[in-house]
Amino acid sequence: MPQSSPHALRGYALALVAGVSWAGAGLISTWMRLDPMVVTGARTLSAALILGLGLLIFNRRGFKVSTSPRSLGFLLVYGALVTAGMQFTYFSSIKANGAALGTLLKYLSPVFLLVLGALFFKRRIRILTATAAAVALFGQALAIGLFSGAGLALTRAGLIWGVCNAVFFTLYTVMGEVGNDHYQSFSLLFYGLAIAAVLWLIVLGPVRVITPFLQVKPLLQLLLLASASTILPFSAYLVSMRSIDSAHASIAAMLEPVAAGVGGFLFFRQPLTVVLLAGGALSLGAIAIMRLSDIRQAC
Repeated sequence: MPQSSPHALRGYALALVAGVSWAGAGLISTWMRLDPMVVTGARTLSAALILGLGLLIFNRRGFKVSTSPRSLGFLLVYGALVTAGMQFTYFSSIKANGAALGTLLKYLSPVFLLVLGALFFKRRIRILTATAAAVALFGQALAIGLFSGAGLALTRAGLIWGVCNAVFFTLYTVMGEVGNDHYQSFSLLFYGLAIAAVLWLIVLGPVRVITPFLQVKPLLQLLLLASASTILPFSAYLVSMRSIDSAHASIAAMLEPVAAGVGGFLFFRQPLTVVLLAGGALSLGAIAIMRLSDIRQAC
C-alpha cells in the first residue's frame, strides 16, 4: 500500500487503536488470575466464536474463501503456525522476561519488517522511517524503565523467546498484508483465530480450554478479553495495512507498553512516571516522523 494514500491518517489511527487494545489484554489477563496459557486458548476460541457469529449475522459472504490448495495452505500456515506461534512465543517471552521487557522485544518487529521489505519486496529503507522505528523503540525502552534501574534482567532464554516472538509478529504482519489482497480482513482474522483455536484445543485439551466458560465471572472476563483486546486490535491492525505500509503500522502500534502503563495507573493504582509519559511522547513523535516521510514521498 503506497504510504501516500489519502487514508493514511485513518491507517495510523487504527494501528494506534490496535496498540492500545493489545495493552488491555495484559491488564484483563492480570485481573483474571488464571493460567496464562489457558487464558490464551480460551481467548482465541471465544474470539473465533464471537467473530464467527458476527459474520453469520452481518456478512455471511465473509465465510467464503477460495478452496484452492494454495489458499487453504495459506490459511493453515497463517492460523496454525503464525497466529498460534505468535501467541505461544509471546506467552513464553512474558514468562521469561516479564510483561514489560517481553513486550519491548516483540517490537523489534518493525526493524525486521524494514529489512524483509528491502530484501524480498524491493522496498527502499527510508531514513525517516528507520528514524521513526528507532525513536519509537527508544521511547518504549524508556517507558518500561530500561534505563532507570527498574530491575529488568534479560536472560539468554528470555532473549531467544523475545526474538522468536518478534519474528512471529513480523510473519503475522507480512502475511496479514499479503492476505489483505486476497481476503476480507475480517475473514482472514476469523480463519486465523479459528484454526489457532483448534490447535489450542488439541494442545491444551478441551477440558482446560472450556472450563473458564463454565463460571459466570471468568466467562464475562473472557468475552471482554475476546472482543476488546483480541477482535478489536487484530482487526484494526489488519485493516490499517490497507492504508499504510506494514512497517509503519507496526511502529504506530508500539504505543502498547505506554498504554499498558497508563492502564495500570487507572485501574491498578500503579505509579504514573515522567519517563512513561516521555516514552509515550516519543512514540507519538515517531508517528509524526512517519507522516513527514509520507508527505515527502508523495511530493
